[in-house]
Amino acid sequence: MLLQKEREDVVKYCRKMITAGLTKGTGGNISILSRERGLMAVSPSGIDYFETAADDVVVMDLNGEIIDGKRKPSSEYELHRIFYVRRDDIAAGVHTHSVYS
Repeated sequence: MLLQKEREDVVKYCRKMITAGLTKGTGGNISILSRERGLMAVSPSGIDYFETAADDVVVMDLNGEIIDGKRKPSSEYELHRIFYVRRDDIAAGVHTHSVYS
C-alpha cells in the first residue's frame, strides 16, 4: 500500500484526536506528508474515525490530485496542501473542531 506507515499514523492520530476531546464525530482532519515522494496522506471525509482503516486514507500529490484511495479526501485537504507547498519545515497537519474553542 502506498504510504502505508503514513496512512496508519493518520488513522491512529484521528482516533487520538477524538479520545483527547479535540473534536467529535467526523470533525477535524489530519494529514502527513512524505516530502521525498511529494505525497500526502489525508484523512477521508465523513467516516467515523473508529471505523476508518488505513486503506480509507487518501493519498494526494501536492497539486491536489488523488493518487491512491477509494474515498473522498477531507474537504480541508487544500489547507494542508498549501502549508506543505509554502513551508518546507512542516510534515504533518492537524485541524480540529474543538468543542471549547
